[in-house]
Amino acid sequence: MLSVLNASFADSSKGIVASMLPVGKTDIVPFSRQHVWSHRSPEETRQLAVTMARQGVNIAYMAAALFVSRFELDAIAREEGLTLNRAPLRANARAWSLLDVGRLSRAWTAGETLSEIATRLGRTRDAVRKKRASLGLPARQGPAEAEWTAADVTTLMEHRSRKVGLRRLSKILNRSVGSLQRKLITMGLLADPQAIPSDPSVVLTWEQASRLTPHQRRGRSWQVRNSPTGLVVGFSRKACTTRWSVEMQHELAMRHFAHQSPDSVAEDFLLSKRTIVSQSGWLHLPRRAKKNLREGFDPSLSEVYITKMDYIRRECLGKRGFFFWSPRRGGRFTSRLHQQSAVMRSGD
Repeated sequence: MLSVLNASFADSSKGIVASMLPVGKTDIVPFSRQHVWSHRSPEETRQLAVTMARQGVNIAYMAAALFVSRFELDAIAREEGLTLNRAPLRANARAWSLLDVGRLSRAWTAGETLSEIATRLGRTRDAVRKKRASLGLPARQGPAEAEWTAADVTTLMEHRSRKVGLRRLSKILNRSVGSLQRKLITMGLLADPQAIPSDPSVVLTWEQASRLTPHQRRGRSWQVRNSPTGLVVGFSRKACTTRWSVEMQHELAMRHFAHQSPDSVAEDFLLSKRTIVSQSGWLHLPRRAKKNLREGFDPSLSEVYITKMDYIRRECLGKRGFFFWSPRRGGRFTSRLHQQSAVMRSGD
């Protein structure tokens, strides 16, 4: 029975691969990437099917991703004593079709990048990454770390002397933050992260917090760089998220009106640029021209631009205790947050 089953894997995969190729589209992988499924032995396919079944992957997705029939999956489940997930698939506009699952599986095994797969399927990189993980497809080994050249070390020393943060420096050198940390430790320019106080109640300096990864900063608090008020921010204990206080929102607004770029604000707060931009939109802060953005923070410029644009900090009439920025004349009196709430939509 097992020999017949293993032989059927190779035979069925060829026909299913051919049938799943879209007609009239140039969705053909290069010749060097063709016949990728012939490189996976029936034993490897069977082991992957067992792994996916244990993770609770739907049998329809398993058949589409592995290019085998449901009868073969049923036979594997009976031999391994597993129960297959036969729940109905979601039927909405953004649900993954069996064709897209097969294309994702084929492209991932062929070695295509997340960006290439996302462009091919018309989805975001995060959606492709999460779907790959939910299907149980094996993760790839990360690329080997490139060797450090004399020019890289010189660039690292120059930017480090100007106190450029590791996150921005990683973009300049096209390396990960961990790679920079390991290099600085070997050069004796960075203390071991174990030397940082382990007590979560201790407020870290910006320099200490910048030496930690976001995952290591969970449950910790640290000072914001170049903050006139000595602002302290931090992550929650369970995730790399922060609760925005009134003081944090006020300083973010001052930096926004001072035309500090989102990248620089994120570097000073040790938060992501996406978090800074999202919070700025949440507070109704005005748009700025890219040519006017600055890297540093000059508090004296905030009042100048606030007066020039005639903006005020207004309390929302529909949500007491919530403040947002609005033009003094012609501005709204209820925040967009309140207007999008269930109370406003219901008309109560």
